Amino acid sequence: MNLAEHRTLSKIRKGDIRAFESLFHQYYPGMCSYAESLIKKENIAEEIVQDVFYNIWKNKNDLHITNNWQSYLYRAVFNNSMMYLRKAKREMLLDERWAETQMHSPDNPSDELEAKELNAIILYTLQKLPERARQIFNMNRFEGLKYREIADKLSISLKTVEANMGKALKALRTSLDEFSKIA
Repeated sequence: MNLAEHRTLSKIRKGDIRAFESLFHQYYPGMCSYAESLIKKENIAEEIVQDVFYNIWKNKNDLHITNNWQSYLYRAVFNNSMMYLRKAKREMLLDERWAETQMHSPDNPSDELEAKELNAIILYTLQKLPERARQIFNMNRFEGLKYREIADKLSISLKTVEANMGKALKALRTSLDEFSKIA
């Protein structure tokens, strides 16, 4: 880290919003392009980059950067992008399992019974969720709203939406895995 970058870090730690904004304006466009090259979705890429900067500001007192700003920022964008892609893959698999249970027309009574049991487990799991997590899950999966739309509609942060969706999806995965072991 050169002297100018070290000064910027020191100013940000002290709460200097101008230093932070300068850093933001310097790196934001390139970081968005990089995130978009990984994610392939412009709006998600922008959210990822905004989250990186949000976390820098939020955790400014605990910020430890050993390399230069560019390395730090692009590594953070890479890591957040990979987390997003892993999460999207898990959600896609869960959606496929859900769709299979909804669209499958059983040919024999035991398949029909298994489908009914699976639907009952899914509904039971959703009912066990905390109210906010269930509401967010329903808005996303059944109303088709994106995380940002849910956050705006409920006047909560995007991170709160993501955290609650994570809880809901984890509970469903656990229930479905247990069902798979039995079935």
